[in-house]
Amino acid sequence: MDVDQALGFPLTRLPLDVIEPILCRVESRRDLVSFAATSIACKTLVIPRHTEYRTLRVRDRPEVWAHLAQRPDLSRNIREVIIRGTSPMKSCSQPERYPVTWVDAASQSDPPETIIANMCEALRNMDNLRSFTWICAWNPSGLYVHLPHYHASVFQVLKDSKSLVRFKMVDKMALGTLSTGPVAEEEYPLWHIANLQSLFIRPLEWWPKGMNSLLLRSPNLQALDIRLPNDGSSVFTSCSFPQLRRLNLNSTGSSSEREVIQFLQNHPTIQDLRWYPHNDELQLGHGSLPNLKTLITSPEIACSVLADPTVPNRVIECVSQLSITDATLAILDAIDTSRLRDLRVWRYSGLETINRLAELFPNLTRLEVPKFGIPTRDDTENENYTIDDYILTLSKFRCLEYLLDSAIWPMLLLDSEKITSLAIRCPNLQRLGHYNSGKSQYVDIVFRREGREVLWTEETAEKEWHS
Repeated sequence: MDVDQALGFPLTRLPLDVIEPILCRVESRRDLVSFAATSIACKTLVIPRHTEYRTLRVRDRPEVWAHLAQRPDLSRNIREVIIRGTSPMKSCSQPERYPVTWVDAASQSDPPETIIANMCEALRNMDNLRSFTWICAWNPSGLYVHLPHYHASVFQVLKDSKSLVRFKMVDKMALGTLSTGPVAEEEYPLWHIANLQSLFIRPLEWWPKGMNSLLLRSPNLQALDIRLPNDGSSVFTSCSFPQLRRLNLNSTGSSSEREVIQFLQNHPTIQDLRWYPHNDELQLGHGSLPNLKTLITSPEIACSVLADPTVPNRVIECVSQLSITDATLAILDAIDTSRLRDLRVWRYSGLETINRLAELFPNLTRLEVPKFGIPTRDDTENENYTIDDYILTLSKFRCLEYLLDSAIWPMLLLDSEKITSLAIRCPNLQRLGHYNSGKSQYVDIVFRREGREVLWTEETAEKEWHS
């Protein structure tokens, strides 16, 4: 039965100017493909007009920018743009995604000035653009960086956007570049982008005046990820974001960390906190962060939050960097961990400690134990553990789907039968993460079970800032 029969009226016979706004509101490409599969008429409406125009992920595609500049009717369907400079980061693993069907390849030879003009016009046409990410924008070997107004022109378009709510910049090469020149000025258009719900800018070794302006222009931020320098960040810590849900801070020193503690205590709406302070004596006051669900921080901060007697009904879903001692186990045993699904261990003493975690948290789906699989100085009986002991311990986590980071994979590779044993004894395990020293990157081992045979492939691990 096609979609017209199912709905009882000829949807596909509606005028294009009526049905197009309806389809434009469908965010998911998967939903669009499902709709297209119902009939030939639906397929004609959706492919490629919508399926190719939701996410744009490119490095250098002059022909795509020219096409989008000339077709505002198609550009307006794009929700997300990711631009990559010449990136030294191997972790940018996702493939490019861009329109193909209606794109004329003749524009590939356009001069740089024309390409930048087309890029800005295309972005200007994106009336429904929600998310913009720029990776390695200032890389000295990147594209078009020699053009004096390249970055400012793009930021000016984003500044004027009425739909943009998520803005993200990741650029390790920007540290020396951004401290001088036009970008350091408070009037630079980057610092005038406003009304964001999510802001991610890393790294910044210094705190430009414009950063204060950028923060103050988005009082309704729900997610914030920034590098916090030693000096100049007092405006941030004095800000008020009444809708803030997720905060990821990277401290470069301890001088401003006490101000961060006060900031956290003033924002009870935070549900997801990721912050590793340098000062290991810091603790949050009682009653802080009552809505917290995810906590990725130092052991001291973690224990001060988990042991807070004034918030007995705190429901934690993810906690990280715990040093598993008897005292920590006592704290975990005393709080509500019924929804805990993600646990990340920093240090542990012996496999019995990990076995105890399996008893306390039978519903864990994600576990991180970086040195799991090799003897550590904290192990009490480290000379006696075998690969079978480690597999047995993992098998106690019956719901485990993802072992985020461990040292067990090189040991498993020495005996393929042990890989099969792990997959059988941990039937829900789908991914096993580890650091591949040969590739100098984190990877995931992805398991696939076909009858009695266990197959595996290696994929680049997706980190939070990847695009």
